[in-house]
Amino acid sequence: MNFYVPVGISNRHVHLTAETYHLLFDEEPNKVADLKQGGEFVTDKSVSIEGPNGKIENVKVLGPFRSYNQVEISSSDAFKLGLNPPVRRSGHLEGAENISILHLEKRVDLENVCILAECHIHMNFEDLKHYGVEDDEVVDVVIHGRRRGVLEAHIKASENGFLEFHVDRDEASAFLLENQMELEVIKRR
Repeated sequence: MNFYVPVGISNRHVHLTAETYHLLFDEEPNKVADLKQGGEFVTDKSVSIEGPNGKIENVKVLGPFRSYNQVEISSSDAFKLGLNPPVRRSGHLEGAENISILHLEKRVDLENVCILAECHIHMNFEDLKHYGVEDDEVVDVVIHGRRRGVLEAHIKASENGFLEFHVDRDEASAFLLENQMELEVIKRR
């Protein structure tokens, strides 16, 4: 059974451990807005990220704190920064790029943290059963719009997962995708 999912376009952002966060900021983060994925939120904090060839300012810090640092950027961001990060699933940071995170006069140089996020479909455990898919299963997402194509995505299930196909801004632009646009998902098995 094929099914449809809404698009959620992801912009560059930073996930930090409590330790790294407190190296950059003196006060605790405040929640500005909840994200659709249960328990995740946008904080009132922003940082700059820096690579060998440049810097990007006003990159949002997301919460809550994680057990690892991770910086998610797009291909065009990588070009501007002079980086060549791998396409990875969240938390899979083997071979990830090194990057510096700055806030005011503070700087933290981090190793193996910067990735291009792999396309993925968030869902909860009930959705898994309903659509007959498994966590980490790879599916095809078909774009029937003006720019047709197929993107590979993996299923990312969690207890509070909200059904949504996450794609970065560059990929969305390439296929003329918009937030909440419905795309067809085709199972490979």
